[in-house]
Amino acid sequence: ALAVKNLYVMNVEYYTGVDERLDIPVILPPDVDWVELDDKRVLIVDDVADTGHTLDLVRRTALEKVGEVRSAVLYQKPQSVVDCEYVWRHTDQWINFPWST
Repeated sequence: ALAVKNLYVMNVEYYTGVDERLDIPVILPPDVDWVELDDKRVLIVDDVADTGHTLDLVRRTALEKVGEVRSAVLYQKPQSVVDCEYVWRHTDQWINFPWST
């Protein structure tokens, strides 16, 4: 439906367990080939915007390299520093995703 032909993955580590996280989120290798995305519109997708710090890091990084950035998440929490454009559900509960266990 979106006619998307290019898909890139960024690995960012922040949470290390339930209520356990690093001081700041860290982008892990491999990095995205930003040259291919110059002046493109980019959609950043994540499972949850909890604090929003991970999404904020990725958005700031992308905005230095691309034309437009929007974000989509399954869940957004009220304390998130990022206000995502596309949100499936808002919640203040801890979410146990099957891929997180």
